[in-house]
Amino acid sequence: MKKLFVLVLWIITILIAFTIGQKTEKHRIDDKSVNNATVITETKTEQTSDKSIVEVPISDVESIATEQKNGITQKEAEELCREVLGEKAEENGFPISYRCISAVSANNKMYYVMHIAWLVDDNHWSYIGNCYVSSDGHEIYDGIVSSGKYEMTDLRWTK
Repeated sequence: MKKLFVLVLWIITILIAFTIGQKTEKHRIDDKSVNNATVITETKTEQTSDKSIVEVPISDVESIATEQKNGITQKEAEELCREVLGEKAEENGFPISYRCISAVSANNKMYYVMHIAWLVDDNHWSYIGNCYVSSDGHEIYDGIVSSGKYEMTDLRWTK
C-alpha cells in the first residue's frame, strides 16, 4: 500500500511539472508574409494578468480608431485575421471564421477579441479558439476567453 501511495505521488508530481513546463515552452509557427509583415517564427509565452485586461465597448474602440485615423474597425480586424491567419485550416481544409465578440484594454492598448471557429464537414461550426487584434492593426495575439475572463498569450503576428 505504501508503494502504491508513493507511486501515485510521483505521477502527480510529474504531471504538475509537465503542466508548468508547458506554459514556458517555445512554440514554432510557420513563416508567412502579409503586407510587408512577418509572422513571428518563435515566440515565448507572454502571459498578461487578468487584472490588467479590462473589457470595453467595441464602439469605443472603433470611435477612437476612426477619430485618430490610425486604427481599424472590427470588420477590418476580422479581415486582417483572414489575411494573416488564413481562411482554411491547413490540417483538414475546413473553412475558418473570425468574428469579433468584444473588445478589451490591456497594457495601454485596445484590442478586438475574436472568436475563431471552423466549419466541420460542411455541417456545423465548432469553436477552436480566440485571438486579440490590436486596434491599430499591428499585432495579433493568441489568447483565451473563458467565463468573462480574458487572457492574452503568444504574440502570433506583428507588422
